[in-house]
Amino acid sequence: MKANYTNLMQSKYFSPAFNSAIFDGPLRIYFAQFHEAFSLKIYFMILNSFQAELARAKEVAKTSHSSLFIMIYPSQDHFTLSFDAAEDNDLPIVQEKWNHDLVMGLRQPLEENQMDLFAEEFKKSLGLWLDINETKAQNASL
Repeated sequence: MKANYTNLMQSKYFSPAFNSAIFDGPLRIYFAQFHEAFSLKIYFMILNSFQAELARAKEVAKTSHSSLFIMIYPSQDHFTLSFDAAEDNDLPIVQEKWNHDLVMGLRQPLEENQMDLFAEEFKKSLGLWLDINETKAQNASL
């Protein structure tokens, strides 16, 4: 994980404003301290809504050593600097594949009426992360 964290800190996705994080298996949620309540809200929503998928992801992560990052940006500027697609649209959530990791960027904490959108996007991202890393594990065992 140390190499993974170092790579993340040197990547375009990391913001110096990120001074807090939640780690649970391959799930990594980075945020500024003042977004802690929102970060905990999405973390518990993920735990409650994606229990089986998260358990599967934890098993896959044991061999893949990759992560699914959720980055909650403190401002529009931080978000736009991190994601090329952010300039082309006003979507509140963007995802990009990064090596064997996947990064979900949130433009800012979401409103209550956007939580279903987050759940949909997280489900897609987790599914893609599992596809990438299960395929990697299968190829390694051949």
